[in-house]
Amino acid sequence: MKKVLLSLLMATSLVACGEKIETPKENEKPVVKIGIVLPLTGANSYMGKQMQEGYEFVKEYENPDMNYELIYFDDQQSPAKAATGVKKLIEVDKVDALLTGTSQTAGIAADTVLNAKIVHLGISSDNRFTQKDYNYTMAPAAQDETSVLLEYIKNKGYKKIALLTANEMYADLVENNVNELAKNYGLEIVFNEKFNLGSMDYRILLHKAAQTNPDIYFIETFPPEIDILTKQLLEINPNAEITSQYAFFISSNPELYKGRFCLNVGSKDEAFKKAFYQKYNKKLEQMSATAYAQLSLMLNILKHNDVSVKEIIEKNDSIFGKLILDNRSIRYMPIVEVVE
Repeated sequence: MKKVLLSLLMATSLVACGEKIETPKENEKPVVKIGIVLPLTGANSYMGKQMQEGYEFVKEYENPDMNYELIYFDDQQSPAKAATGVKKLIEVDKVDALLTGTSQTAGIAADTVLNAKIVHLGISSDNRFTQKDYNYTMAPAAQDETSVLLEYIKNKGYKKIALLTANEMYADLVENNVNELAKNYGLEIVFNEKFNLGSMDYRILLHKAAQTNPDIYFIETFPPEIDILTKQLLEINPNAEITSQYAFFISSNPELYKGRFCLNVGSKDEAFKKAFYQKYNKKLEQMSATAYAQLSLMLNILKHNDVSVKEIIEKNDSIFGKLILDNRSIRYMPIVEVVE
């Protein structure tokens, strides 16, 4: 990854899509504080820990020429705790920038970030919160995600899809995209129902879906619900074909999805993946890679006092390859991979 040589300590402001974001002067605050909100405990703590490994690996692998501190807040993926964490990091810890790890938290942070006038970079395919100044998202475009996966489904020879989606913001977006784009790939939605998060029994819903004889079940939710739904579906039909946009690669139970496909962030940087393996003695995980790329980009943004985010993105690739800026949405293309 290309290194940027300008020092933060010379910076007094950041030009970002026409807006100025103040960064500290040398005699005011030599250490730059970056706040991070993610689930470090609770049901999805493994996701937060994967992200934390990615964040911590930035300093070791890139050794950026700036003095910065990461301040974590554990939101346990609770909206109330996320709101508390954002407020605490900005008002008490006085962070200079904010990173969030989920669409839910990114949306919660948007107004507070706007009022504080600090740059915020979330991980979310839902870009609605970026309509507010200072708020950016880094993820593949939502329609690109769905298009890539539907193309793969078509090429596998499947025709009929049972679509089951959670009552949740990102799943709503996926549902809309699948319904809008499926016909472009010659695919038919034979079942389309939503389910609530937090249940331990989805068998009635799954039996209804099975009666439509789909070729593949497209289940859009995240752990732990994706694991519950998959286990119960396989009890009903051990041969069921199942996919999801990203959930398989962030599950704490990857064996459940062995041989099945879904989207992945798809870093092609072999040197980076090797270095990560040497550090953590495991393959690069999706959330670690995403967090690494997120913090790396934030550091590049914070190092500049007279360069727009657009120019930074044009001059610097990520571990996912070329980035594209669309308003305040920073995009790259996902790939489909089979869980090994």
